[in-house]
Amino acid sequence: MLLVLFFLVINITPSLAQDTQQLIDHICRQMEEFGFCSQTFKENLKSPNADIVALTQITIERATDNATKTHDFIRQVLDNTNDPALKNALRECENAYRVLMESFDSAALSFFQKDYDSVQRYETVTPRAEASCEDSLSTPPNTQNPLTNKNRQMRILIAMALVSLHDLMATQHN
Repeated sequence: MLLVLFFLVINITPSLAQDTQQLIDHICRQMEEFGFCSQTFKENLKSPNADIVALTQITIERATDNATKTHDFIRQVLDNTNDPALKNALRECENAYRVLMESFDSAALSFFQKDYDSVQRYETVTPRAEASCEDSLSTPPNTQNPLTNKNRQMRILIAMALVSLHDLMATQHN
C-alpha cells in the first residue's frame, strides 16, 4: 500500500509541474520575447506546481519591482544630464513610471484581496503610460535613449500581467 502511494506521488508531481510549464508557455507565446517571459517565471516560481494565481502574482511583483527600479534609474540619469531635450523626455518618463508604480502597487493590493476586477482596472492604464515614455524618447531632437532595454522589459512585464490576469479571470468565471 505504501509503495502504491509513493508511486502515485512520483507520477502526479511531474504532471503538475508540466501543467505549470504549459501555463507559462501559453502566456509566453503571446509575448514579444518568449525567452524573457519564460525566464522571469522560472526565476520567480515559489513552487514547481504553480497555478495561474501564482503566475499572476509573479507578474505583478516583477512589474512593480521593474517600474520602481526604472523610476529610480530615470531620476539618476535626470540628475546627470545637461541635454535639455533628453531632460524633457526623461521628465515624461519619470511621470510615466510613477503611474506604473502606483498602478501596480494598487493592483497588488487588489490582487491580495482577490478583487481581480480592480486589478484589471489598475493594469489597463499601464501600456499607455509605458508607451508615453517610449514616444517621448523617440521624438526628435532626441538621439539617445538610455531606457531602450528597460522599456522593453517593462512592456513585456505589462503584457505578461495582462495576459495572466485575463487567464485567471477566465478560470474564475467558469
